[in-house]
Amino acid sequence: MNGPVATALAGSPALRERFEVFRSAAHEALGAELTAQVERVVAQVHGLRPEMQDGIDSAALAYARRIPFEHTAITDAEAAAVVAELGEARFVAFSVVAALADAECRAEKVGLQSLVAG
Repeated sequence: MNGPVATALAGSPALRERFEVFRSAAHEALGAELTAQVERVVAQVHGLRPEMQDGIDSAALAYARRIPFEHTAITDAEAAAVVAELGEARFVAFSVVAALADAECRAEKVGLQSLVAG
């Protein structure tokens, strides 16, 4: 696995391995296609990789777009719509994937890898 968070964890192999297992389990539970879409829309919200257009509209992706900066404004009805679209178990995986995507984007924007290495 790569990415700014995993790179920053390189100094702690055991923690990095646990992070990778956790991340992989969430990705597997959600599925490769939806995981990629969630990561893409979260990156777009952060202004990263804006050339990538998702072109897909769903309750889940609309919800994912709100996680980075509007998560406290998400309503129970919006969450229920995503649960209805994905099911409860995939909603949990979706939430983890979106949160990790947000963390990766934030780490990339501040150069976390270089802060840890420096």
